[in-house]
Amino acid sequence: MSSLLSLLGLRSDYRSPSQSRLITSTILPPTSSSCSSSSSSSQPTGTVTYSQGLTNVQVKIFGPVLDHNDRQPAVPVNPDDKKVPLTVILEVPVNPSNPDRYITVTTSSSAPQAVSSTLDSFSSSLKTAQSHCLALHSVFTRSILPPSLTSTSKKPRITIHLKVLHNDGSLLSTLINASTLALATSAIPLVDLPVSTTTAVYSSTMTKSSSTKRRRNNSNTIGGKGGMGGKKFLLLDLNLSEETSECVDSYCTSCYLLRSDEVVLSQSNNRLGLEKYLEMVDFGQRNVGNVRNEIEGI
Repeated sequence: MSSLLSLLGLRSDYRSPSQSRLITSTILPPTSSSCSSSSSSSQPTGTVTYSQGLTNVQVKIFGPVLDHNDRQPAVPVNPDDKKVPLTVILEVPVNPSNPDRYITVTTSSSAPQAVSSTLDSFSSSLKTAQSHCLALHSVFTRSILPPSLTSTSKKPRITIHLKVLHNDGSLLSTLINASTLALATSAIPLVDLPVSTTTAVYSSTMTKSSSTKRRRNNSNTIGGKGGMGGKKFLLLDLNLSEETSECVDSYCTSCYLLRSDEVVLSQSNNRLGLEKYLEMVDFGQRNVGNVRNEIEGI
């Protein structure tokens, strides 16, 4: 079992345990469209290609474009009173070695379940794609400003169409962050800003010399005493090699609403004890500002 941290406490891509990956994006401006435009239009109202490290996704938004002067303040009276009709479409490669074959899953507000539109029903990627699609639907039905609080009485459907171009870890958090950016740049009014990150518990296999150095950074350690080979550390924004490493006990993707400081989503790859779960969610919440600052700087 190899260590994920060097003697200097850095990861394979030279990040610290609490450092997120580099975020880049290409944003196409919204197409000119009225508030009552149909979400089934062939032209997206906004398109974003978003990369978090080497994980690369494309998001297209189909739906109403509200003029800035027509928006109401993003302070909902009752966010659950009405919800924007939302469809999420997610395309995920069947496997990394064959990026030309995709699994497509979709959800709708009338039937919030992920349905595959391909024949890859036995693919190991299908269950993950369905889970991600449902998570995206849940997050953004709570985040888009309800139609009763906008200037229009109509309820045109909004569609978020995501395509995974390359997966190098933390895929769900990348999809959420990319969708937030795409909605914000498409003039879709949001109640709150969802930002997501993935955290993991890493079991160190340190030598005596590295153990001494790592004691200086106890803010990222959990589990109290452990000694050499027993101390555990928390990692932020995992790449694929970290997600699949034997050193990683478990990882958890959480989504936070920045204005209300609320956790609206938390998914893990394994069952977690309550103490470990709270440690991971709190660690993500304390460091999600890194991702927020990167997105706001775009």
